[in-house]
Parts: sequence; structure tokens; C-alpha cells
Amino acid sequence: MGDIIELKDKTLIDMLLEEQKQIDTPVGRFADEAEEKAGDLPYQGLIPLSAPKPGEQFAFEVNLDKCSGCKGCVTACHSLNGLDENETWRDVGLLVGGTESHPFQQTVTTACHHCVDPACLNGCPVNAYEKDPISGIVLHLDDQCIGCQYCVLKCPYDVPKYSSKRGIVRKCDMCHSRLSVGEAPACVQACPHEAIKITTVSQEERQEASKDKASFLPGSPEPDYTVPTTRYISDKNLPSNFEAADKHVLRPQHTHWPLVGLLALSQIGIGGFVVAATSSFHNLVSQFWGLAISWAIMHAGLTCSVLHLGQPLKAWRIFLGFRKSWLSREAIALTGVSGLASASLGLSAYGLWFNEPIIDTSLFLKPTLITTALFGLIGVLTSVYIYVDTQRLFWKLSSTASKFYGSVAVGGLAIGTFAQSLQGGGKLTAVLLIAASAIKLAVELKARSQNATTLALSKGPLKPLWKARLGLAIASGILLPILFFFLPSLLLSALLLIAVTSSEVAERVFYFKAVDSPKMPGSITI
Repeated sequence: MGDIIELKDKTLIDMLLEEQKQIDTPVGRFADEAEEKAGDLPYQGLIPLSAPKPGEQFAFEVNLDKCSGCKGCVTACHSLNGLDENETWRDVGLLVGGTESHPFQQTVTTACHHCVDPACLNGCPVNAYEKDPISGIVLHLDDQCIGCQYCVLKCPYDVPKYSSKRGIVRKCDMCHSRLSVGEAPACVQACPHEAIKITTVSQEERQEASKDKASFLPGSPEPDYTVPTTRYISDKNLPSNFEAADKHVLRPQHTHWPLVGLLALSQIGIGGFVVAATSSFHNLVSQFWGLAISWAIMHAGLTCSVLHLGQPLKAWRIFLGFRKSWLSREAIALTGVSGLASASLGLSAYGLWFNEPIIDTSLFLKPTLITTALFGLIGVLTSVYIYVDTQRLFWKLSSTASKFYGSVAVGGLAIGTFAQSLQGGGKLTAVLLIAASAIKLAVELKARSQNATTLALSKGPLKPLWKARLGLAIASGILLPILFFFLPSLLLSALLLIAVTSSEVAERVFYFKAVDSPKMPGSITI
């Protein structure tokens, strides 16, 4: 009778709440386990309990057998780090392989590999990266970054992500602030299968392991460039033909218009000074206009470079990394070229405008022009190594140097043809322009055929761009110079200069969009 009276005193809500307290749920079991361990967190077995010893560092370890591709790690990383809507520091990709009768696929989670020899750190012109001396974690210093995005090109794993909202690059830092207080990184804590953990690895052992190209992860860039520390483990006999599911997806890369303008225009302008330094002008008017056009084109290119920065007001910092960054060295070299070019133009203008000059500028102009030309060629060399240093096949040394110095040659000869047409000449430079254009185009055709990705892109999504480049190259490098040779005129030489400039811009657009872009394995769809 007492039990009946007690039930009558309880409402339906009371009874439901009492029933829920007795239900054995995963959340309830997790809470009970946490209480039983008196404060010990269940994920503490997934992180090191002590700091690395000298020569060691923290690293991710991914158990492929446990990864289900649920993307819980991606979501947790995005939420806990407060990333932008389309910004990700951790991705989940797919590897496929096996045979038709026994196909095999494997999901894989990837983030920054906190490399022993990080390419992002080595290439940064403003020292916005540092490798923590204790943990070995590669950290990005947001307040130091100018948004040049060179680290994006340098990293073969597509790790640094540019935030247009902030004008800087950001990346995974292994949640180092959480690790320092004994908490697991967001991805480790969120993985329902405990597929991700933080371990301590020997840097020397990772360097030795990176010499074996099969020691990292199938379908990913070769590890010997940066020595990634992430370890991917599996108890399964993985297929030898494993490859990224998106390996054959054609992805045109970013155009980088400011860099297109910088490279094409600065090299054409430098070419004008090289031609001026090696030519003889019969009157000061022709010489002045040749230098003035070269100066204007070159400085238009230098102005474009600032437009590429997410933080242009911090551009002065670009000189800080000159000890290791080719981008810093390029900035120093081209700044010197700018000063020398301005001096050359000033001397030419002084000699032209003053009938009775106080100083005989002819004594100084030629040496200044030669110095400008030499420094300009050195500046082009630094530009070459900026892209060669990214280790991309389409940007290898032989083809990149030929293209960049080819732009110097054809651009300079086009400016020289225009300047000398003012004094009734220009036929010789027009003939030389035909030869230089033919050699440069042959180099481009060879570089295109040697890279499978570039060749496929030029026959697919970039076919219109490639055809435009070929058409402009033939028109500006062969047809117009031949026409000028037989019918020389100032108007035709001006048209020739415009055509050559347009052709070089088109070539440089193709140079960026058709490059092979290494990355970690991705999904089937894009």
C-alpha cells in the first residue's frame, strides 16, 4: 500500500527522469569511468607523459586500421581552433588499390607533419615560422606573417592555408597550448576510435627513414625533402599499388596574377637594360626612350609584387629571412636593380635635356648600364631559385631558368627594336628576337611534354590558355618581327612590343596554372 501511495505522489516527469538515470549509455559509462579514475582523463594514454629528450620531438601517429573516415577529427580541429568557414587544418583522404577481384581502400587522416627540416620555415622571408626547441612542433607566428604565401608553395603536403579574411597564412600547431598542460590535441581527443595519438620520435631516425621513399605513406609526396615525422601504422598487408583516390583529377592551380605581373614585367624591363648595355645608340633620344620604357615596365612588375601580400604594410619585413629564403634574396636584388635602373635613366635624361651639362654623363652612363644589367641578371637568378626550391617537376632548374632568362631576352630585344626604330634601325634586334623566341618556345614545348600532369592540363582544362600562348608566341616572336624586317615602322615596333609583353604574360600564367601540385591523398570528388 505504501508503494502505491508513493507512485501516486510522483508526476510522469519525475518517473521519466528517474528511469533515464538508470539507462546505461556510452556517455554515462564515460562519465562513470572518469569519476572512477579520480580525474585521470581517458585520452591520457594517447599523449606522451613527459617532454621529448634532446634529439627527439612530438609527432602524430595514425593507426590506419582504426581510421573510419568519420571526420570527427576535422570537425573538432575546426571548432576548437576557431577556423573560418572554409578553412581546414586537418583533412581526411582516401587511398585505393588492390586488384579487380580484391579491391582495397583506406581512409587516412592528415595534418601538419611537423617536419624535421620544414620547407615552410626554410622558405619564409619574414621568419614567421619557428620549430620549438623542446617539443619540435613547427609553429606559425601570425603577427609576423605578411601573407606572401610562399610557404604554401614550399610545403609539399598542402598544409599552410591562406586566410583571405586575415591576410595571413595559418596552420596546425598540434594544439601545443593544450599539450603543454597535459591535454590532448582536438583531433586526438575527438577521434572515436583512438586512431590518432601523439608520440615521441627520434629526429635522427626519421631522417634515416625518409631516405626510403616507401617509409611514409603511399600516394603522398616523397619524404626526403622535408622529413615528416608523422607515422602511419597498419597491421594489414597493404597493396603495393596503393595510390591517392584523386591522383588522376586534373586541378589547374592558382594564377597568382600579382606574381605573373612581377615575373613577366620585371624580366622584360631588365631585358631592356641588358640590351641597352650591349648596344650602341646613335642619338640620345632613342637611348632615353629605350631606358624609360624598360624602367616603367620593370617598376610596374615590382609594384605588382606588393599586391600579392595579404599584409602589404608589413612588406618591409621581407628582407629579414635573407640567410635562407630565396624570396628575401629576390627582394634585396630587385631593390638594388631598381636603384641602379633609376640612376641609369637619370643619367640618360640629364645628358639629353642639358645641352651644356656640368658633368659629362657619357663617362658614367655605360658603366652604370652594365652594372644594372649584371644586377638584373642576378635578380632573375634569385627568381628562378624561388620556384626551383619548391621541388616541383614543372618548375625544375633547366626549364625555369630557360623561361625566365628567355623572357629577359625576348622582352629586351622587343624594347630594343622599338627604341632603335626611333633612329631608323631595329632590323638586327628583330632578327635576334626571332631566334630568341624560337629557342624559348622549344624549351616550353619540351617542359610541357616531360610532365604528365602539365601535359594533361594543357590538353584538358587549360587547352584554351595553351593555344593562346602558342598563338601569341608565333605572332610576337616570328610573324611580327619578319613583317617589321621588311616594313620597318615605329607603329609596327610598338605593336611588336605590346605583343611580346602579352605573350610573356600568357606564358607566365600557364607556368603557374599548369604546375604539378603535390599534396596528401584526397577524396574521389573535388
